[in-house]
Amino acid sequence: MFRLKGKKSYLLPFEEKHIEDPDYLNWLRDYDVIKTINRLDYVTPVNINDVREYCNNVMKSKNDIFLAIYSSDENKFIGTIRVNNINWYTRIADIGILIGCKDYWGKGIATDSIGAVAKYLFDILGMRKLTAGLMDVNKSMQRVFEKLGFKVEGVMRKTDRFEGEYIDHIYMGCFKDEFKSEI
Repeated sequence: MFRLKGKKSYLLPFEEKHIEDPDYLNWLRDYDVIKTINRLDYVTPVNINDVREYCNNVMKSKNDIFLAIYSSDENKFIGTIRVNNINWYTRIADIGILIGCKDYWGKGIATDSIGAVAKYLFDILGMRKLTAGLMDVNKSMQRVFEKLGFKVEGVMRKTDRFEGEYIDHIYMGCFKDEFKSEI
């Protein structure tokens, strides 16, 4: 079975059982969890059928990898990572993460999980560059990416809408030789 292992987390393919997990839908309905993932459709209560359709499309895609994040200490489903827009010709992929279980915020799970995925993408799939985008207000996520070697490559000024204001969107990138593995 496909499994990526970090020090604090491990990652498994996202499956139907994750969609049906009540915690998953609760995360997507929790404003604190979703407010900085830049999914405007999640700001209003999300419908399970829409979530199911989205997840199924991602799981079937040949240019996406959708993974469930589990805590190593409790073997508990606590979040997701999506590798999307994989360009097999240029060998570039984009990473997005959601730590849904707030009990694991600030405990290094995002760094650990992204590190495990990045190592897999660079070493096994042969990607030469990874990218990520985030809202400027999400400074903790920017620090996570910077810790792993990602650099700010661009800023789209006042592109995102956050709590009634327009804010900047930060684009980050990391080449394999810049990556700082935590694993």
